[in-house]
Amino acid sequence: MLTEEEYKKEWLQGLHQTEYNACRFSENKIQFAKDWILSKYPELNIEQPTNIFERINNYKLYDKDIRKPIFADKIACLDELRKMNLSDIIIEPVYTSYKPFTIEDYKNLPNGKYIFKCNHGSGWNIKHEKTDISNPTYLINKLNEWYTLNYAYICGWEWHYNEIKPGIIIQPDISIKDIPLMDWSFWCENGNIELINLTRKFSKNIEESILECNEDGEEPEFIIGIEPLRIKASKLEKQIIDKMKPIVKKLAQDFKFVRVDLYYVNEKIYFGELTFTPCSGNLNYITVENYKRL
Repeated sequence: MLTEEEYKKEWLQGLHQTEYNACRFSENKIQFAKDWILSKYPELNIEQPTNIFERINNYKLYDKDIRKPIFADKIACLDELRKMNLSDIIIEPVYTSYKPFTIEDYKNLPNGKYIFKCNHGSGWNIKHEKTDISNPTYLINKLNEWYTLNYAYICGWEWHYNEIKPGIIIQPDISIKDIPLMDWSFWCENGNIELINLTRKFSKNIEESILECNEDGEEPEFIIGIEPLRIKASKLEKQIIDKMKPIVKKLAQDFKFVRVDLYYVNEKIYFGELTFTPCSGNLNYITVENYKRL
């Protein structure tokens, strides 16, 4: 196996030319991140942002809050929740480890439905039901493939992922009868809820945006992401939002920007994750006025 130095030498000779390696070996990762997002949105004003879309990318480059790696770590953040007296919203894991996942680790799990995740990235999760006859080969290989990667290099340098020690976390699947969970995402800036997005995720790359609204459940000033079916919450949705808001504001209060993801299952709130750069800053942003004209 090549050392890091040997691998870089081959990269400099023209081998292994991927975006991942371009970020990995960049001498100026801040500039790499800026060029990465500007190649997609050349009109973006990162240095003097005027809207939340531009500010998210500014924070991605320049906000070096030392707590970000802790709260982005899907294992370490659970201890932070406990310190904040939020243990009741944790989906308690059945397994956590900062080592690669083995067949013996799998065999030691009781049968059941789980979400297997790597702690040091986004989207690195697999739903899997362990039974007496289930085959874990793909699961184990995929988890350990993700385990070896540095998510910081995936999409234009996200520095806080570089500070996270890779690990594996397994949590019970709390979805009901295989119905996809509804993901309540609260986009918060300086402790204020600027947008609420409700999505149903069918798989890692397939989701449906059901609702985008402000913190009162009314029409927002802007929309980020997939165009939603609705821009005003129902009476029941407003009740759920009101239950979630105290938790969201407690988690978001000290961050310049964070997206707080929660679930609501059987009238109980569960913690999903904290995300500091949604979609690595690669976002679709439109005003509600433009949305209504679509």
